[in-house]
Amino acid sequence: MLNVIIANPENRRVNFFQQALKNLNLPPAILIAYADLIAGKTLEHFNTPDTIIRFDSPEKNFEVEKAIIAVGAEIAAGKHQQINSLEAAKLVFDKGRILYPRQWYLGWQYLLQEWEKQLKCSIMNHPQDIATMFDKPLCHEKFNRNGIPVPRSLGIIENYEHLRQKMQQQKLERVFIKLSHSSAASGVVAYQANSRFESAITTVERVQKNGQTLLYNSRKIRNYTKREEIADIINILTSEGVQVEEWLPKARLQGCGFDLRVVVINGEAQHIVVRLGKSPMTNLHLGNERGDSEEFFAKVKVENWQVMKQSCEAVAALFPNSLYCGVDLLILPDWKNHAILEVNAFGDLLPGISWNGMDTYASEIKAIFSSFLF
Repeated sequence: MLNVIIANPENRRVNFFQQALKNLNLPPAILIAYADLIAGKTLEHFNTPDTIIRFDSPEKNFEVEKAIIAVGAEIAAGKHQQINSLEAAKLVFDKGRILYPRQWYLGWQYLLQEWEKQLKCSIMNHPQDIATMFDKPLCHEKFNRNGIPVPRSLGIIENYEHLRQKMQQQKLERVFIKLSHSSAASGVVAYQANSRFESAITTVERVQKNGQTLLYNSRKIRNYTKREEIADIINILTSEGVQVEEWLPKARLQGCGFDLRVVVINGEAQHIVVRLGKSPMTNLHLGNERGDSEEFFAKVKVENWQVMKQSCEAVAALFPNSLYCGVDLLILPDWKNHAILEVNAFGDLLPGISWNGMDTYASEIKAIFSSFLF
């Protein structure tokens, strides 16, 4: 078998995947850089029955980010912030800045569609599934339609005033606002408002520069309480497209609210990480800690966990052409009811977490190679 991984070469995910292949006594994967693919390299010569291709995250490479934004410039227009392809190529790295998220997604979606047309071999995670998983409103609607428990959605939100109106109509004082096409808590706001006050707890840093508002991702969680600042942030985010949903309370473990990242591989919920929240956002890169999974399993009733697992597996079943995905699972304070928050196409990066003696990468490789080698 010939294994091919498409990724940014410097990304640590590549090393984890190659090490898993080595541990299973398999040859290393051929590495194809996203930069080369975007520049015109094709995948067609890999179309052989014994080839398996894996797409990995295009994250943390500014040149690739700019190239995807440039491709998005040639797609449909809209109310989102836009830049032409020549200007995109000239963008200067500005650490943390949120750059044209809707245009980036349009470029990413287009590229995935073009690469899909070139492939007739086996694919670990299908390009169309990846594109769908990067669309939070679409996923929420898909889950809801298929009976998977999700937080209540407020639907399309046009701006700050429209959000306040929708919250009043639905009698909600707390909502999560998420950029439609983002990951790693980029552009996430935990917003609460009533007749007396409002608050926006967020990873977003609002910076005023030359009369313009720039938004940056930050590991420092901020709490904005001034209406002018909150409205400015929300208006910018909504222009790019957002998923807004009810902010549900979380069960607590080790004195913190928490949720779970569950990796589903080959239809089975396997590796999990308990993410303890020091703020409403539980992402580990924000300084949050992993919780004790043994304590979690000791506290959750077996029958409840089986139902939760089934929800995670039902999410993965909606993407039958992909071997794996990461699912974010929220458990309510009664430790019985639950909701699916998101699905992540590249949500399998869980260093140090094993299941049946294997990390996520080894489990994925063994699953897809099993019919050939094991």
